[in-house]
Amino acid sequence: MNILITGSNGFVGSNLMWELEKDGHTVIGIDISEHCEGKKHPETMLGDIRSLKDLNNASSNFTKKHNSPIQLIIHCAAAKNDFGISRQEYFSHNKYGTKTLLNFATQQDIKKLIYISSVGVFGYPEGKANEDTPYHPDTDYGASKLAGELLCIKWQQQNPRNELIVIRPAAIFGPHNFTNTYKLIDTLHRRPFLTIGEGNHIKTIVSISTVIDMIRFAIQKLAPGYQHYNCIDEPYLTLKELMELICSHPGFTMPRIKIPLQAAIGIGKLFDIPAKLFSLDLPVNSDRMRKLGTATFFTAEKAKRDGFIQKVSLQDSITAMCDWYLSINK
Repeated sequence: MNILITGSNGFVGSNLMWELEKDGHTVIGIDISEHCEGKKHPETMLGDIRSLKDLNNASSNFTKKHNSPIQLIIHCAAAKNDFGISRQEYFSHNKYGTKTLLNFATQQDIKKLIYISSVGVFGYPEGKANEDTPYHPDTDYGASKLAGELLCIKWQQQNPRNELIVIRPAAIFGPHNFTNTYKLIDTLHRRPFLTIGEGNHIKTIVSISTVIDMIRFAIQKLAPGYQHYNCIDEPYLTLKELMELICSHPGFTMPRIKIPLQAAIGIGKLFDIPAKLFSLDLPVNSDRMRKLGTATFFTAEKAKRDGFIQKVSLQDSITAMCDWYLSINK
């Protein structure tokens, strides 16, 4: 299939370009940044999904080179960092960018779309949350991803022949990724001093290999209409169990001191002040303390029912992440 991947220099997009090409698909990517979070694919073009001109240039170049049109869009592009991004920027990229991309799809008669959303659209629900949990985002990022989701659903409803699958990953991790799981691994290597509470709350995560396999699964499941899946690795571990899994590898140590969540948030607020004053992305802030100490118990029941099989165990994925971490932090 001929596939356009947005955000193709991002962590998911860059891995996806190479993997789908291995599967026999013909790919082209577009990304607003020259910086690549993985191995850059030569078919990535510099461009902004908020610009119809840039999208049309990508389409024109693809058609000229391959003498056939784009058939599927996999929309990975998003403003997603948890530091230094305003609400306006989140919505500019994640809502307006998605709206422009959908207009492009309609103009180009592209009827297949896979939208990479986030479990952030659910916020922090109490207890276990599946695919049909009500939307309740409590961050600007989650709200902007929900806005993109709703635009995609509206696009599908406007033409019953349109094929839409929304995938909502939990926190994604893997070698060359420096976000949430990396920060936890780094703490257990460099600063294994304290943890928040007993760590008995679930923290669902998902490896890049599972995300790629879920997208492969979605490509096979595309059909007229709308489908949606959460994307989570099993087993669902508590924070303590996750830390114990990491610390089963040499070079990592379990924290020795436990502090209550509210105290941790208070400590984080002390770091918020210099971070805001000097625009610093410090490893400790109140939001990160809240995230670490709050359960994120999301499940992927629907994908499992529909036949998705997790091919790489969570233990093997964590092992690969720890080995990579140690290789770059000798």
